[in-house]
Amino acid sequence: MAGTGLVGRAWPELVPGRCPVLVVPDAARRPVAAGEGWARDAGVLERDPAPDWSATASPSCLTVRRPDGEAWFEGELAAGLEWWRALRAHEVLLLVTGPFTSVFDFRPAAAAGNLALLAVRARTTTNP
Repeated sequence: MAGTGLVGRAWPELVPGRCPVLVVPDAARRPVAAGEGWARDAGVLERDPAPDWSATASPSCLTVRRPDGEAWFEGELAAGLEWWRALRAHEVLLLVTGPFTSVFDFRPAAAAGNLALLAVRARTTTNP
C-alpha cells in the first residue's frame, strides 16, 4: 500500500496521451516556486519542460533534481512496466504536488485549484 499514496508517498499515474505523471503529496517539504516553471494548470504539457530540472530513472528508482542540482524527489517508485515504458518514450515527466497527503484528499485539493504542476525532461538508464 505504501506505493499507492496511502501513507504520504508518491505514486505514478498515466494521463490521457500516455504521459507519465508522478503525484507527490505534501509540497511543504519540497519547494515549489513559480519562477522555476511550476504552474496551476495542465498547460505545462503544451510548453517546453522546465529548464535545468531533470529526472533520471531506472526501474524502481527515480530522482528528480531542481535547477541547483538538489534532489527534489528521490526514491523507489512502485510503477508498472507500462509507466516506465511511457517515461522512456515521452522523455518528459509531469510532476503534480500540493496540499494533500493521500489519494483520498488529492481530489479535493485538485477541485480547489491547489495543485502545482511541472514538466521536466526525463531519461531512463535502462531499457524496461
